[in-house]
Amino acid sequence: MKKVMTSFFTLVFFLTISTQALAAEDRPTIPYFGLGATVQEVIEGEFLVKTEGAKAEEGFVYTPPKPFTKENIKLQITLKGKGTVILKLEETDARGQYIKEKNMEVTLTEDWTTYEMTFTLESPSSQIDASVITKSEEKAEFSFKNLQIIEE
Repeated sequence: MKKVMTSFFTLVFFLTISTQALAAEDRPTIPYFGLGATVQEVIEGEFLVKTEGAKAEEGFVYTPPKPFTKENIKLQITLKGKGTVILKLEETDARGQYIKEKNMEVTLTEDWTTYEMTFTLESPSSQIDASVITKSEEKAEFSFKNLQIIEE
C-alpha cells in the first residue's frame, strides 16, 4: 500500500509540473521591461503601461536585439494616453558604460499619435535602450504600438 501511495503521489507531482511548464511555454514573452510599471499586451501589437507612481521616470525600456550597422538611427513609436512622458534613447558601450542620451518630452492625447526622434550613435556597436518614462512622480497609464528603431 505504501508503494502504491508513493507511486501515485509521484505521478501526480510530475503531471502537475509538466502542465505548468507547458503553460509557461504557451505564454509569449514581450521584449519590453517595466520600470516601476507593468507592461501588458492588450491586443496583438498594442501594449498598455501602468506606472506605480512611486517616483519619476517610471514606464518601460526596450533594447533592440540586433546591433546596428550605421551610426544614424530613428526611434518611431505610436502613443496615446494622458499626461506628459519622456521619450529617451540612451547609448552605452559593450561594457555597459554610459556614452550619451537624447530626450524628447511628449504631451499625450487620447488619439494615437506617432512620434519620431533621430539619434547619431558614437559607434554602430553600441547598445541602445529606448524608454518611455513619466516626467514626474505620478501614476500614469498610456498605450503604445509600432515601436521601431530603424537605421537611416
